[in-house]
Amino acid sequence: METNAKKRFHWRSFVSVLTAFSFIGLTFTGIILFFVPPGRIANWTGWTLLALTKDQWIALHDWFAVIFVVTAVFHLYFNLKPFISYFKSKATKIFSLRPEWAMALFICVVVCVGAIVNIVPFSTLLAWNESIKYSWDSPLQQAPIPHAELLTVTELAQQVSDVDLETMLANLKMQGIEVKSPDVVVGELAQSVNMTPAQLYQIALGQSRTGGRRFGRMTLKQYCEQINLDVDEAVKKLKDAGFTAKPEITIRNIADSAGVHPSEIRTVLNQPNP
Repeated sequence: METNAKKRFHWRSFVSVLTAFSFIGLTFTGIILFFVPPGRIANWTGWTLLALTKDQWIALHDWFAVIFVVTAVFHLYFNLKPFISYFKSKATKIFSLRPEWAMALFICVVVCVGAIVNIVPFSTLLAWNESIKYSWDSPLQQAPIPHAELLTVTELAQQVSDVDLETMLANLKMQGIEVKSPDVVVGELAQSVNMTPAQLYQIALGQSRTGGRRFGRMTLKQYCEQINLDVDEAVKKLKDAGFTAKPEITIRNIADSAGVHPSEIRTVLNQPNP
């Protein structure tokens, strides 16, 4: 009899423990989601925390919420009599307005009204939340439009005034990224080459893979240092190709003087020696 009692599954204990665990998970993921950046930033920059993306944190939070609600219902069922007693007078044992549940109801009403009307301190908490979320936004990694990762490469090029589609494709190809169709979605293309959409966009604009300064703003000497090319050899390559070049001149100025796009300078410099 004692052995059978030990092996018996106690549903009340199971529900209580699962309710507690799901509450802990719900609280932890809720705190994380309080600090995460907005989707347009998280998805564009590939934001992660503890190796999980924002969507994965949301999924965890939602599932912990489902488990908590279901187990809370069963927990209430198993403890219905004690719960009902909270609404009865200890003296008369009949339903009455006890101060405990009246205070609980009052607090909930105040929170609901305060959050809806958006008054202090409720508005302060929301404002703090917004400031934290948008503190992740970096001007160097901003997308041309919100959720640009959902655009095709063609549509992305239409959002940039100084770089056309052909130049974007050439810049990507120069970095070993083959775009089979300009109608491929930017986010999917970035994922296929293990990059964030922001990194892919920087390369498409003519920026280095490492996320350094914009290619056109570099001096010839700076770019040569980046690709380990002798600057005198670079000047000779450009002169042989018909460009006027000096180490201290920016790539943009060298290109502008010849009436070409900076990506053509890169093409010349990256050509192997004969």
